[in-house]
Amino acid sequence: MSRIHLPSTSDIVVIGGGPAGASAARILAAWGHGVLLLTKNQSHVPTLAESLPPSCRKLFRAIGVLEAIDEAGFYRSTGNTFWWGNDQMRSEHFADDERGYQVVRREFDHLLRDQAEAANTTVVESTVKRVEFDTDDTATVHVATDSERRTTVEVEARVVLDCSGRSGIIARRGFRRQGAMPLTLAIAGVWERSEGWSLAEPTHTLVEAYHDGWAWSVPVSPSRRYVTVMVDPRETDLDKAGQIAATYRRELVKTREISRLTHDAQLSEEPWACDASVYSASRCAGSTFLLVGDAASFIDPLSSFGVKKAISSAWMAAIVANTCLVKPDMGEVARSFYTAREMEIFSTYATQTAAYFRDGATMHDHPFWTGRSELNYDLDHNAPSAIDLDSVRRDPKVQAAFAELKNSAEIALIPGDGLEIERWPGIAGR
Repeated sequence: MSRIHLPSTSDIVVIGGGPAGASAARILAAWGHGVLLLTKNQSHVPTLAESLPPSCRKLFRAIGVLEAIDEAGFYRSTGNTFWWGNDQMRSEHFADDERGYQVVRREFDHLLRDQAEAANTTVVESTVKRVEFDTDDTATVHVATDSERRTTVEVEARVVLDCSGRSGIIARRGFRRQGAMPLTLAIAGVWERSEGWSLAEPTHTLVEAYHDGWAWSVPVSPSRRYVTVMVDPRETDLDKAGQIAATYRRELVKTREISRLTHDAQLSEEPWACDASVYSASRCAGSTFLLVGDAASFIDPLSSFGVKKAISSAWMAAIVANTCLVKPDMGEVARSFYTAREMEIFSTYATQTAAYFRDGATMHDHPFWTGRSELNYDLDHNAPSAIDLDSVRRDPKVQAAFAELKNSAEIALIPGDGLEIERWPGIAGR
């Protein structure tokens, strides 16, 4: 990396050029703010594939990248196929014949950064050394300017968005929480089969549970598939000599369907491993920073909503950052709203994923499954909790009241003695 040149000040500094960082940067730059996006060079790091459901299209449209994504030529999927909880195959198609996207993350992230740059974001490939919070109004980001990282420059920002994912440049300064959450190691490989795959639904993401882990396969072309196994390093007999390839093949053999799929295919890239453990944060905002996307929390990959969650978080963070800049008197309320929303989303996904693992545990009696079937996460965080709408819907008094309303010829509502009104923040546009 040659010496880089950076501005001395910026309205907003975004740390991390993944889906969360690039999306937030694009939105805020399009709204007229000065945005500096700092991203690491990831060309030497193995990349994963991800399956993005059709529901992501609404988000892509909201941040102005839908057309570019549709034109990029990503492999399109019609649904998912599961072997989960029993030996029966379940194949589910997306509703209304919609199609999702099967993307190689490096390519997808690069596209989003290009879109951020097109919206006047200043994108710089560099390494952030540290962030200092000088006052309640500004923060100083120290950025390495040479390949040896010996020389740094300071960039003063009014708001810093930590979109650095698991690295957590700001998040790891006392905000990250993992507690009793299980550990998960993802081991991935890339497979080629020139004649295609013997599948009824070749575009589907495949998900298969086995005795002490689960595997998934994401096709990125008619002949190329990423296959990943998810294991608990404390429960699985991992190769202690560091031979990831041997461990990977040993885990694949434990599967039935995915093992059959790859038996005559070519492993085109050596397997690699990365941490996929779940975590959250004690809070997601401070006077001059927001934790965004995977910097705020990481949900189990089983949900397949990691990228969608990251971009949703970026959209919300952009709204909150904009509020802090143009309406400082609303800053504290906006940041509290953001933290509560991030924690609510993490709680929702954690509850949903635990239910999936309980289904898997019905067939596989192993600590990998039983440990993930229970909500060992601290979902409260002492933050305001959202209303449990499902509980409200099941309340007999609520059901009776709605039944009475439906049967009434006319309705005249008047405040009752037990009526309580609380003021909650909401999004009212820019």
